[in-house]
Amino acid sequence: MSNTLSLRVVSFNAWALPLSIPSQQKRRRMRRLPQALAALDADVIVLQEMFDMRARRHVLRELCPPYVTTPDALDSRRILRLVPIDVTGGLLVLSRLPITGSRFFPHPPDAGSKPDERVGRKGAMIVHLDTPLGNVTVLAVHLYAGTKPKHAEVRRAQLGPVLEVLNREANGSPVVFAGDVNASPTESYPEAADPKNPPTAEYAALIEAGFSDPLPPNPTPASRTATWVPSRNRYAALPYQETKTDARYDYVLVRSGSAHVWAVKDARTVLDEAGAHLSDHLGVQVELELVAQRP
Repeated sequence: MSNTLSLRVVSFNAWALPLSIPSQQKRRRMRRLPQALAALDADVIVLQEMFDMRARRHVLRELCPPYVTTPDALDSRRILRLVPIDVTGGLLVLSRLPITGSRFFPHPPDAGSKPDERVGRKGAMIVHLDTPLGNVTVLAVHLYAGTKPKHAEVRRAQLGPVLEVLNREANGSPVVFAGDVNASPTESYPEAADPKNPPTAEYAALIEAGFSDPLPPNPTPASRTATWVPSRNRYAALPYQETKTDARYDYVLVRSGSAHVWAVKDARTVLDEAGAHLSDHLGVQVELELVAQRP
């Protein structure tokens, strides 16, 4: 029996909002999404902003099997009593490994939340995978969006309860964190961290919680890891988008377990097709190897 497990994980904000705006070209992008995801040949795919039920059904119809998903993936609710929307805050997890359990929990309501954030019910999802080396826990997360200091405070407040739930439910298993944090690793990305350029509170909280980052937090050039790239992605450069400069919002992080450790074989951004982007974000792909620790 092998004491190692190879795992390719992809995280991608698919930008499938419940309402259609012509400039977003949602239907065109969603038609192409399953084929693009299949081409990545990932073992685990974590999608954010899959609010649109038609897009969800299309992705699941095209990719399952070989992928499986959580039991609530096609459950829906309605906004304005008319528009169908998902019940898992836009999160959708696909896995080639068996899923033995899952739970979605929305972030606590914030009195200052923007209307779209309240409607979307963003949150976190814990998914347990059955692997030849035992349980692997996937933590899928989408945090509050916004560029103001008060928005960063909301995100930090959201992370605390999420990490508490994870620590209770992971039970010492190795963890993969995948999601859209809506914050770069440092205050002035991509410049190197120093006393004048400290880590963002969101990134610091994840590192303090034991996660490691397979991608360099502040690379040169930034294009190596930026996932929000208005410099070349026309969707990110639309006039109403808040962030006008390249940033890194999307992550796949890892935390070793009590009996197994992660080794990173490769990490990169993906789904960056010049002139044919599938979202206003790029994706992150990480090649991992889980190794059993010797007693």
